[in-house]
This record gives sequence, structure tokens and C-alpha cells, in this order.
Amino acid sequence: MANQLENIALGARSASRQLMAAVARELKARHGSKIHLYCSGQQEVRYYSDRNDGAYDTINDAESLYVRCYDDGLDEATVLARARRLESVTGYTMNRLMVADRHFGRGFALGGFYHPRSRYSETVDYLHAVHAYCSVLEYWEREFADKAISLVLDGSRESAYIAHPRHVPYRALVGSRYKNLHYWAWNELYESPLIRVGYENAVADPDIALNQPYLAHTAARKTYAKAFALSTMVRNVGTKIAQHAYWRLRGYEKAKGYFLGDMINFRYRIWREYRRLTALPLFRLDDLADKRFVYFPLHVEPETALHGISPEFFGQQGLIAAVARDLPADAILAVKEPYGMIGRRPDHFYRHIADLKNVILLDPWEIGIQCAQSAAAVVTICGTAGLEAAAAGVPVLSFGRHNFYNHLNAVRVLDSDRDLSEALADALNRPPDKRQAMADANRLLAGVLSCSFDLKDYDYIHLDRFDDEAVRDAAAALEVSLREHERFAESARDFSDPPTEPV
Repeated sequence: MANQLENIALGARSASRQLMAAVARELKARHGSKIHLYCSGQQEVRYYSDRNDGAYDTINDAESLYVRCYDDGLDEATVLARARRLESVTGYTMNRLMVADRHFGRGFALGGFYHPRSRYSETVDYLHAVHAYCSVLEYWEREFADKAISLVLDGSRESAYIAHPRHVPYRALVGSRYKNLHYWAWNELYESPLIRVGYENAVADPDIALNQPYLAHTAARKTYAKAFALSTMVRNVGTKIAQHAYWRLRGYEKAKGYFLGDMINFRYRIWREYRRLTALPLFRLDDLADKRFVYFPLHVEPETALHGISPEFFGQQGLIAAVARDLPADAILAVKEPYGMIGRRPDHFYRHIADLKNVILLDPWEIGIQCAQSAAAVVTICGTAGLEAAAAGVPVLSFGRHNFYNHLNAVRVLDSDRDLSEALADALNRPPDKRQAMADANRLLAGVLSCSFDLKDYDYIHLDRFDDEAVRDAAAALEVSLREHERFAESARDFSDPPTEPV
């Protein structure tokens, strides 16, 4: 493990910058690690350089997709040859890499048409996008060689794609979806084999119960509670205009990203679409007390929680229609929109769903965990609702390959709607034994706890709200994770179905 902690590539992430600086200092104190921080642009380099208290040995301006995409003089044959080589190295096509990107992969956000447009999404053609990915992946190849990188911590997805074929450990700080626990994911898909190991070794613990939302969700709910007021919309528009003007005056690169007009329109759409949604017939859980319903929680898109974790399947509206088609006559489908998505959907998205005779829209303020645990079954791609449902013995149909709860007996994993009718019939009419399903889910939670650490009051809003104990626990959990690395290194890129041949 000493060699793994010798030269650490740490990604600069604004939401965890203070916490990860403290973790970096802890690793240096424990292991004498060299920490190489990787930023996006010179503005970030200056920010971290001015505040570096010894946490970082080098502070680097990593190759940026959004800079290299404007390179001139490209030769198509050369770019495509580079791309094919890198596709062979990573095991993934360039197009698959783009799925999770909000700019180059914008077209994959099938239900997020009104997510703000950007200069990158509108002005960069396919060849330049491929060249940008090649350039960033080649940059990481050089960095791994020049700095003898032995561990990537909270790195970019591109750094993960280069780390995995080299069997260099990659770890990312990820919420465990239980209270405020977190774990170190082993890949960009947020998987960890230690959760499954913990499950297999665990026994049911009556003190563990999943009956309330995790802390990050609760914090976000409080923020969104004020987001749909007219006064908030006006204030947000004014703030965005002032912020954009400041960025332009200072020459910041991010002023060249999202179009200001789209950002202003997006704030207006949040206000307007919330009113359009709430003008439709919306149902509360109490209205469904005597109904048999299947619950489908929509995902935000574009978002890492959908396209990043489930690049193989992300078509939500088509899935809703397929479930509605295959439901038996005595069941209905209840669809709930997350409040963070309101404003991004195509026009009439909600009315289109409401036109399905056996589909109802739930009030977005209903508590998701209560919806999941009150349903007869849950259909999800990669949502927390799958775990919440399983914890209550509710059968789950999962269309995401990488959910850490997929192996539970109450969960059936589907990769298309081919077997959907049969799966729905089984879930509704022949569900797994409820007591056994709850016991299995309880063991899974125990397994999650076994490789997690508690960040207590830290919520990614109050960035300095953590204590020394949380930092030490995070470092200790990382050490445990690294000690197990060699056992799973061969499948570290994808634990559900690792590629065995180059594409």
C-alpha cells in the first residue's frame, strides 16, 4: 500500500475542496505522500496556489476538453487513428465517453432538452470533440508516466479511463445513500466490490434501518423549497447577470461556457414549469391508499447520477411508456419528478406522461422513500429508490447495471423492455418473501456500513463543516480499500460486466 500512496493525483472539485485538502494533509502525515492537484484552467490553479498550506506538492492545469476542442489544423485521418488506439486502450468508444458530458453529450440527455446550452455544445463539431477527448486521454498517459502516479483520488472520468488499464487504483468520494455515510468508489461508475464482500460477511442488524432520506437529499430539499417563488426567480436572474459580467471582466474561462441568455431563460423556465406541473392533477400518497401502484422516480438529466452511472441505459420517457404498456389492468404507474429537474424538460413533457391513461403524476414534494416503500413495486434506472424499496421488502426492477443493490433477491436487473411484462407480473403477483427480502437488504446496509465512514454534518453546502475525526476516518477507509485492491484489480473498470476485449 505504501507504493499506492506515494504519488497521488487529486482532482480539484469545488464541492469538496476543503475536505479533500484536509484528507491530502492527513495522507501526507501518515505516508509521506506526494499530492499532485489537477485543476481545470489557470483560474483554479491561482486559487489553489494562493491557498496552498502544504497540502499539494504540485498544482497542475490539466488538459481541458473545453480548451482542446478549439484546436486548429486537425487532420481527420490522424484524429481518428488516435481515437481508435485510445478506444483499444480504454475498452470504450469515444461516443460512450461523451454520454456523461453535459456539453458534448448533450444529445444523450433525451429528457433534458432545456438544460442550458453552451458554446461547447453549439459550436464544437464531432471531429473536434473526438480530438479533445484524445488530447485529454493522451495528457493523462503522459502524467502517469512522468509523475509515476500510483493512485487517482477524486479524479476526472478521463483519468479513470487511463488508470484502470494500468491497474492504478482510482477512488472517488461517493455518498452511501444512507444517513451521511460515504465510501470510496473504485471506478467512475461508483462501484466498490467491498460492498458486496461486506454483504456476504454481514449478519442482519436490527439497529440498521433505512426509513428516512439521506442527509444530502434533506439539505437539497430545504434549498429547493424556496426555488420556485417569483422573488427567487427575479433574484436568481439578477445574480446570474452580475456574475456573468464579473466573469467576463476578469477574463474567466467559465464566462465562455453556458450562454447567458440560456441561463436567464432557464431561471424563468424553473418558475414557469413548476406552475405548469402543479396545474396538472397531482396525487399525494394518501390518494393511493387503496390503489396498487408501481413507482417510477424520474432522474435529473443531464446528470452524473444517470448518464455517468448508467451509460448503457438512460431513456426515461420510453421506459415509462413501456411500463405503462405492460402493467396489468389493476395497477397504475406513479411517476415523480425531482424538483431539481423542473425547467429542463421538453415542452409538454408532463402532459405527455399524463396522457397515458394508467399513469399518474405524484406531487414532487412527496418524500421519495415513502413513495418507494408504499409501492407494490419500483422501477428505476439507478436511483436510491431501488435501495429504499428493497429495504422494505418491495420488489425492484432495475435498468441500471451498476447499482450496488442489484444482487439482492428482491431486485431483478433488466437491460431492455424485452422481459418487462413478465418481470412486472412476477413483481406484482409473485413477489419475493417480504421478510427474507428485508433481511437481505438489512445485510446489504450492514455491508455498506462496513466500508463507509461518517462525514457527520458535512453537506457540500457548508464546505468547512467537518471535523478531524471525519478526516481520519476517511483516510483509514481509503487505506483499507487500497489493501484490497490487488484482489479486484482485473475488474476495477466495471465490476458488473468488465470488458474483456478491446472495442
